[in-house]
Amino acid sequence: MKSRLLLSLAVAVLASSLPAFAQKKDPNPKKWEAAQARMIQPEVRSFVTPQICDIQMLSKTRESYGPYYFPLSNSIDSNVTKGEIENDEKRAMYRACQEADADAIIEPLFDSYVYDKDTKTLVVELSGYPVKYTNFRPASKDEIQMIQVVYPQSTSVLVHADPNQVALPKQEGSTK
Repeated sequence: MKSRLLLSLAVAVLASSLPAFAQKKDPNPKKWEAAQARMIQPEVRSFVTPQICDIQMLSKTRESYGPYYFPLSNSIDSNVTKGEIENDEKRAMYRACQEADADAIIEPLFDSYVYDKDTKTLVVELSGYPVKYTNFRPASKDEIQMIQVVYPQSTSVLVHADPNQVALPKQEGSTK
């Protein structure tokens, strides 16, 4: 019985080591290997058609708005920044647009001041021409060319409705 057990154990050890002997040995073993397959990343391409609109003047004369009162973070005599004043002027223009039911104010003129009695309150009055944007539409080829004439320093690429026609900004200087 002991011999049968030993024989079974020997057969089991021999059977388990056979796959290791069956593998081919590489005559030049590698220390390091890198491999790469062709990899394609998904990409998104989009073309933006420039939009243009008309401006409808809501008034043919300059309109006045305000006064609007804004608290300052400090007294005007101390550290009030130009940025804080400009921000309050933009807030006043927003309020003027709401008051006039306008989308924008063309050529705004600001009168910003502080009273001697209250140096922590900025008063902003403004005037300008209120307008509404109307007739939004894709820009035509002629309108895109007009934009390039009006803004010749633009470095952006304007794409017409047809993505195969790209209108590039004009280059200065000579080309060969």
